[in-house]
Formats: sequence, structure tokens, C-alpha cells
Amino acid sequence: MSSTEAAARNDELWKSAFGEMQPVGPVHRHMRRLLGGVLSGLDYRTVVDIGCGAGDNFDLLGSKGGLERLVGIDVSGEALARASRRAPGEYHALDVQTERVDERFDLVFCSLLLEHVEDDLAALRNMRVMCRRWLVVSTIAGDFERYRRWDEQLGHVRNYARGELERRLGDAGFEVVRTVYWGFPFYSPMARVLQNFTRASPELSGSQRLLAAALYRLYFLNSQRRGDLLIILARPAQDARGSFDDA
Repeated sequence: MSSTEAAARNDELWKSAFGEMQPVGPVHRHMRRLLGGVLSGLDYRTVVDIGCGAGDNFDLLGSKGGLERLVGIDVSGEALARASRRAPGEYHALDVQTERVDERFDLVFCSLLLEHVEDDLAALRNMRVMCRRWLVVSTIAGDFERYRRWDEQLGHVRNYARGELERRLGDAGFEVVRTVYWGFPFYSPMARVLQNFTRASPELSGSQRLLAAALYRLYFLNSQRRGDLLIILARPAQDARGSFDDA
């Protein structure tokens, strides 16, 4: 798929499927909670948000204070228009599989993007070039064939098998510092199986909002060692840089 085709596809997904799922969805809310825990231990002042979407993670990235620069990147012009309405700033419309910003950032942040891109290794290698200190990634793990009916509605082309993304990161020049697999049993497999029989929509009904709120509370019982939400903290590998240096 060309970058032009990817942009058009993602523009349509923002109109037909994405939307309130990001701020209201129980998995997204827990993902931001878990990401907040990972980010709280990091020292960074410059961030590039790869696949920034409508900017739902901007507040999270700036919550520590001291953030001097935040750059948003997305292949979708529709997403970037929504992000710029949320927070005027610096944005780039590009496909990270084939392009990158010619700069380095303390933190490269990439949330719920890799399950959408066909050449994830190329995307990770471009992120490696832009990464000075840290990479934080969140994505979807599990059995893609089992959940294909739902995942394809959201434009997913893969779910990662356990250990698969960790190996990809090594191939791209990163070393993994911390890994979280979250969601067992109430999100994965229980809710994920039920999602196969629902239709994605950018707007949630009143009953769907109530269900989302109830699931959010239930999901506190999920494991942080098993499940299909995957969060990884990584850094440039020592053998790729000569030595790891936060300076």
C-alpha cells in the first residue's frame, strides 16, 4: 500500500470507526493509565508522537511538566486536523514506514500504530533514527485470526505474538527495558471475543457509554503479565550507539 493509499484509508477510518473510542473506551483509558506509569520514570523534554491521531495522548505526554517541544506525526490528514484543533502546534503528515523527521528527540512515543502498518520493521528503523533516549510503544498482541472480524474494522493488519515485537525492536536497533502485557481475562479473551459480533462506530450510544464505564472498573482486575495490550519501553541499543548515554 502506498503512502497516499494509507492516508486515504486512515482518513476514512477516522470518519467511520475511530472517535469516542479513544477518550471513552475502557481499554484506551487503562492504556493511558499504564503508559503514565511508564512515562513517570523517564526524563525527557522533547517528544515526537508517531501516529498521534487526534492528540488524545498529548496531555499524558506533557503531564510531568518541563516539556519543551511536542511534534505530532500521522499519515492521516483528517487526524492531524483534529489534533491541531485540540492543540495548535507542530505537525507533519508522513508515513513513518517510508519517511521520518530529520531530527532526534528525547522520547519517541508510538501508541496503537504498529498494528496498522504493513512494514513495521521499516517504521521502527525510522523511529530509531529519531530516538535519542527512549522509545515507548503500545500495540495489540494476541491471535489475529481469532479476532480478525473486529480488528479489520479498525484497519489492523496484525496482532503481535508474545515476544515478536521484542525481536523486531532488536532488529531495528533497540534494546527492551520493560514490557507489560495487560488484559487477561476480562479484556482478552472475553471482551475481545465479544467484539467480533459488534460494529465499530465513531460515536457511542448512552448504553455503550454506561457499558464502557462498567468495563473500565472491571478491568482493574486484569493481569499486567498476561493479555493482549502490549506496552514496551525501549532505548537505543548499546551496540547501535557504541554506548548508551542519556546526555
